[in-house]
Amino acid sequence: MIIQPQQLAGLRSKHHDQKIVLTSGTFDLFHVGHLRYLQAVKTFGNIVVVLLSGDERVKTRKGPTRPIYPEKERAEILDALKIVDYVILDPGPSEEESFYKTIITSLNPDMYVTDGPDPRFLNILDTENFVILPRVADTGKFGSTSAIIDYISKG
Repeated sequence: MIIQPQQLAGLRSKHHDQKIVLTSGTFDLFHVGHLRYLQAVKTFGNIVVVLLSGDERVKTRKGPTRPIYPEKERAEILDALKIVDYVILDPGPSEEESFYKTIITSLNPDMYVTDGPDPRFLNILDTENFVILPRVADTGKFGSTSAIIDYISKG
């Protein structure tokens, strides 16, 4: 389900007896590396909430030609996956740290799982609630969006 940040507070009470896991990412040109990452995230709890990087954030981090898919389509793809329970759109780099504090305070996740140090949450969460998963190594030549783009551009 694609939800708004103000709907997060109700999730903790709705799923009071389940472990909620928060993760985040771009998930552009969804590929097997994304799938395996989300499968690994799911092992940490019952409910998976994805904070999806919005178009503005992606352009800032990955360049002017990204994302390939706009944020609403990426959210729809994630929402269709059985392993993802909720998707929230991250409004972008113009938002202040208070947005991320609100996410954590409202959702109160049992765990935040990421594939690398995430400065948005490192200073907000207790370290015992923060898990860094190494990137899945065996994803073949199409294990990243950048690899797919490079392959297609070389024709």
